[in-house]
Amino acid sequence: MIARTLRITSSLILIFLMGCANLAQLLPQPAPVSVPHVTSTPQPAPVATQTSTQPVTETHILRVWLPPRFDPNADTDSAKLLKLRLANFEAVHPRIKIEVRIKAESGDASLLNALSVTSVAAPTALPDLVALSRPDLEVAALKGLIHPVDGLSTILHDPNWYPYARELGDIQNIGYGLPFAGDMLVLIHRPNLEFKTWDEIISSKEQLVFPAGDPQSLALLALYVSASGKLVNEQGLPTLEEKPLTQTLTLIQNGLEKKILLPAMINYETDVQSIQAYQDGRATVAIAWATDSRSADVIQLVPGLDKTTPHTFATGWSWALAGSDPEVQQVAAELAEYLIADDFVGDWLKGSGFLPTRLSQNSDVNSILEAAHTVPANDVLSVLGPIMHQALTRILNGDQVQSVVRSVLDQVK
Repeated sequence: MIARTLRITSSLILIFLMGCANLAQLLPQPAPVSVPHVTSTPQPAPVATQTSTQPVTETHILRVWLPPRFDPNADTDSAKLLKLRLANFEAVHPRIKIEVRIKAESGDASLLNALSVTSVAAPTALPDLVALSRPDLEVAALKGLIHPVDGLSTILHDPNWYPYARELGDIQNIGYGLPFAGDMLVLIHRPNLEFKTWDEIISSKEQLVFPAGDPQSLALLALYVSASGKLVNEQGLPTLEEKPLTQTLTLIQNGLEKKILLPAMINYETDVQSIQAYQDGRATVAIAWATDSRSADVIQLVPGLDKTTPHTFATGWSWALAGSDPEVQQVAAELAEYLIADDFVGDWLKGSGFLPTRLSQNSDVNSILEAAHTVPANDVLSVLGPIMHQALTRILNGDQVQSVVRSVLDQVK
């Protein structure tokens, strides 16, 4: 009986082994591994690194975020140029696929808010390259939402920049953006007019408007700085000085008395309202951003109150890096440089009203751009803007200059 049981068990084991052999033939077999000959010479221990030693063979998505005004799929000549430029970059980098997303300039779905939310909720979905306005660039840099371009690009050290443009890309002396489009406060007027000083403007009896209701009071602050006024003290805190402030508010009062300035402009909070008054013929001169001018207008530097130091405020748009993938980050910096190249950016922005960030052969433009400086930092504007707005409102309502100046100085002590 035992012998019979052993025979049956042996047969079953034999059948099982034959079945396993047949099954092994159906499964994928591992590739043979060649083992190199190892010498007895001692080698240092390998050092861990984040950089792959294998060549990159997969396609990388390079995400680009833009506001609607720079949408490459819009039905404009400049959009077509940008779309072609992006396609050309892809052709040179066959393993890079550019993905463009359009984000609003303001509101809950703005570029800045989207960066902030995405950095927390889905950091891997952050854009590798994003176009940011100067105020948003400053906020994004201080919040750590974007990376410095220093170390990835040396183009900011190129001498072929207007001084204001180099300032646009710097936050606290660190390069965070590559500027590609500039804008600045200028004097816009009809072609038959010409002004060199504020005395000429006031004696001309031409109506002048600017957004006096702007809570940041940029036009008024620009006049104040043109009178050699300082915006920060030695401790770096927001400040205003008596003499240039008096000079600035006196100019406004004189303009009212000569009926050059419209008291109603205190209701103009944006350029849109001021430019509308200019286009409707209610005014023939306006202080506004250059991008609001038309081809029929003449733009010139706003006369300074101190004739030896012309000054105006500038802002603009820059390319910034937000993604953290080291491989794509370097390519994103390369794309940014490709998009600000002199042989492209001028044609791309032609007709947009934007001013160049790179040196131009146009002497008329140079005289304006060389007097421009980046708008004050957000924290300075948040303090001084409302104070200057209140001062301007009081002057337009008939208060005396000295009384307003004393009140302002008390607020900034």
